[in-house]
Amino acid sequence: MTRRGDRVVFQISDAYLPEPKDLLTALTDEVELEGTVADFSDAGASARAFALVRLYSSQTVVVPVDRLRVVTLGSSELKGEF
Repeated sequence: MTRRGDRVVFQISDAYLPEPKDLLTALTDEVELEGTVADFSDAGASARAFALVRLYSSQTVVVPVDRLRVVTLGSSELKGEF
């Protein structure tokens, strides 16, 4: 059962409102995203050249409940595994 306050994941294609195409078109080069650094990655000889960032969204999206996956503390979504 999904409860208020649960951390969930879903695919953009499952969004009911706004439509998935509207979510994607709202992203422009000027949009700033916020998140938490989950890990770092090297690039050749350059250590920690990239950061894996977990994003926070300030937009509310309507998604069918049966399309949500509840994220638990031990799940891979919270460990920065992609």
